[in-house]
Amino acid sequence: MASLRGPVLIVEDDPDTRESLQHFLEAHGYAVVAASHGKEALEHLGRTPRPSMMVLDMNLPVMDGNRLLMARRGDDLLRTIPVVILSAALAGMSPRDRALYASSFGVAAFLGKPAEPGQVLEAVERHGLRAEDTSAGVPV
Repeated sequence: MASLRGPVLIVEDDPDTRESLQHFLEAHGYAVVAASHGKEALEHLGRTPRPSMMVLDMNLPVMDGNRLLMARRGDDLLRTIPVVILSAALAGMSPRDRALYASSFGVAAFLGKPAEPGQVLEAVERHGLRAEDTSAGVPV
């Protein structure tokens, strides 16, 4: 496993899901920070080291996933951080609508809930900004 530049940011309001994902990723050698809503996630995104990626639920209190993605899109530094959406909220989207959403908001991947932990690990390994990455673009 190549090391990531910064931690994986998990944004999930359900404490059981958030803690399970955090422990699972940590057991696989990843540094993890967690947020229970979008406003808290923005605070983490502004810290050093900046997260290497975000695993994002869309249905959140205080600031939902859509508002967080809009704030991220408006910031040159934050928009380079890959996002994997882990949410049941987008399950009804057609593949075309997902592609449009992904290109509009820089979403690297969509995972439905409930997701197998291995699917989340695979997405982190595939889409996280690694320490040796030099590109500023978002892998899609």
